[in-house]
Amino acid sequence: MPEMMDCRETRDPASAGSSDLGLDLLLRQLHKELGLNLKQYKPNYLKRRIGVRMRATGCADYLQYRQYLKQHPDEGGRLINDLTINVTEFFRDREVYEAIRQAVLPEVISYKRGSGMWSLRAWSAGCATGEEPYSLAILIMDALVREGDRPRWAVRITATDLDDKALEKARGARYESVSILPGLETEDYLAPVEGGYAVREEVRRMVRFLLLDIAKPPPLRHLDIILCRNVLIYFEREKQSHIMEIFHRCLRPGGFLVLGKSEAIVGAAQRGFVPFRRRERIYRKKE
Repeated sequence: MPEMMDCRETRDPASAGSSDLGLDLLLRQLHKELGLNLKQYKPNYLKRRIGVRMRATGCADYLQYRQYLKQHPDEGGRLINDLTINVTEFFRDREVYEAIRQAVLPEVISYKRGSGMWSLRAWSAGCATGEEPYSLAILIMDALVREGDRPRWAVRITATDLDDKALEKARGARYESVSILPGLETEDYLAPVEGGYAVREEVRRMVRFLLLDIAKPPPLRHLDIILCRNVLIYFEREKQSHIMEIFHRCLRPGGFLVLGKSEAIVGAAQRGFVPFRRRERIYRKKE
């Protein structure tokens, strides 16, 4: 049996052999063994996040870290978790969620009711620990209750991420602190429990969580809303354009795309969307 490698006594990775060739070989191995196409990330971001794991394992360069990954299968999961930084909270950027509540959802509900389709379908792409899809579910539930016909509606929010640990927390649906929009009562949607709050079952039933690479087309079509906020900033422009095309295919005509405050439609997809609330980065697929 070959001797297991421990890199911890080697020199700092920043001072040694971090060549482009070594990085390329490492990325090829990750793609082959874990199915991760990490070349879609911006190079500087990728190097910084891999560097975190190299320092944690004491590996001096990419080739040494590549060997470490072969001998420590669990390290691949730790690397994925480091690459997918999860910074989120309920109703993050409140003006965006106010626009969804006041402008987007009334449009969606009116369209679906007029078409005789009592279903609402959404995708939260890069959902992290679940606060985003649960926030959307709360707004949908509130809107349908106000309309007076909540029991008639089938709501499905598909929430996806590449971080399995984040998804595990999302499925657990327990949070230390929650702050929701004015006009909503926290305890209508979240139950107080020891150490924080638990999302109530009626809200949880609206959301399903899936492990999914955002750059791979999902089995989702005719969606009414896609939320992808503060995710695209980590990708190169070419990959952003590819993801936009996926979003365009997944949305129904007239469906809504909500991006992060520093993000915008790029590439060929620009021809397929029109601004709906430009300041809040809300776009609509052309009819």
